[in-house]
Amino acid sequence: MKLAVLLALAPLALTAVPAHAAVCADFPNQAAAQKAHDTIDADHDGVYCETLPCPCSKPAPRRPRVGPPIALHRRTKSSGCRVRGALPDPACTPGSRFRDATPRVFCRSGYTSVLRNVTPAKEAQVYAEYGIASHRTGQYEVDHLIPLEAGGSNSIANLFPEAARPRPGFHEKDRVEDQLHARICDDHAGYRSLQRQIARDWTRLYRRWFEFG
Repeated sequence: MKLAVLLALAPLALTAVPAHAAVCADFPNQAAAQKAHDTIDADHDGVYCETLPCPCSKPAPRRPRVGPPIALHRRTKSSGCRVRGALPDPACTPGSRFRDATPRVFCRSGYTSVLRNVTPAKEAQVYAEYGIASHRTGQYEVDHLIPLEAGGSNSIANLFPEAARPRPGFHEKDRVEDQLHARICDDHAGYRSLQRQIARDWTRLYRRWFEFG
């Protein structure tokens, strides 16, 4: 009889909450519970006590495995670079993608916020390579030739100083990037082909999609 009772209670002992674990009611808000992270995460998504009022906090998203950057062509210059209108110098900025960044990876919400990593030092390097010693606020932005949201990398081979004027400039390229992402992630267009097209001449895509419909 005693053996039967012990066997019946064994599963309960295995699933029992440790004595030191707190309960959600011990915390005034979700952020406090998240900071303590000693309650039960019922759905195993890393967020504790989701029913508590805010202020709220969530764990930092994990960096996806995207592999190393792969340049579309060999980078042959690192100084004396010259933009060609709205386009970069292909010898300095041939375009670069993350090897393992496929639509299954980069179409996920929050992907770019985790992967974006262009430091002020790298931006300064880009301006120096293109011979831009100074500029006004809003005159240029250091842009990804192949956008992050379409699998582009943060490599120097994928960065260039893009002017706002004359148009089309970086504001217009933002529209191209949004359309590119939608065509890949929503319409399942061939992403490798679109990566090559935007790297070769993004203004052609702009004219095709926005000027000529």
